[in-house]
Amino acid sequence: MAPSSPATGTSTSPLALGQPISRGDQVRDVIQAAILDARLPQGTPLVERELSAMLGVSKTPIREALKQLQSSGLVVATAYQGIRVRVLDAAVVRDVTDARIAVEPEAVRLAITVRGSAPHPRAQELLAETSALIAADDTAGLGLKNRELHRALYVECGNDLLIDFLDKLQALSTFIATAGWRAEATYESEYAEHSELLERYQQGDADAAAHVLRTHITTAAAALLRSLDEGQG
Repeated sequence: MAPSSPATGTSTSPLALGQPISRGDQVRDVIQAAILDARLPQGTPLVERELSAMLGVSKTPIREALKQLQSSGLVVATAYQGIRVRVLDAAVVRDVTDARIAVEPEAVRLAITVRGSAPHPRAQELLAETSALIAADDTAGLGLKNRELHRALYVECGNDLLIDFLDKLQALSTFIATAGWRAEATYESEYAEHSELLERYQQGDADAAAHVLRTHITTAAAALLRSLDEGQG
């Protein structure tokens, strides 16, 4: 495995931990962040032995983490190439986008129907946190925080089937977003869209919120699809 080194810092390893860890979910989070900010670029082989040495843990949590990442769609396994970071293509972007457009605006609409017009303090906090991450140019953190914000809105629909469906798209949605930002840094405009979405949500305007969300998802995907068509993705 020979991914590029981080742009900053003195370590030559793309992954680093403050202290040894043993839990698979912690290892997963570290590898996931490295995938999202391209320290582990698309197509990078993920070899248990090398990851174990890099992170200072046994192969067991590495194996657990890779299984979770494969389930989320961030990594893929083939008989001949082993486990690798997923390479995004237009088909994946369209599939995830179509799935979200079909379900997420309706889940948000249902959430507003359930809760009515009311402030959403947690979503307000998350939106403020995304602003700080934009200022810090932390795209991996921003991608994950944006997903938290989206979930905070749709989870209030109270429909476990809808929530579970959308939760399963979270990792790939984040991957698509961060890849898109490397081609075209649209996160400032997306912040404005999130602000408008939250405003409509708290006002209890279900139709307007669903429309803003649908446009937001479509616009972000279109930017990445353009870059893929141009060979930049």
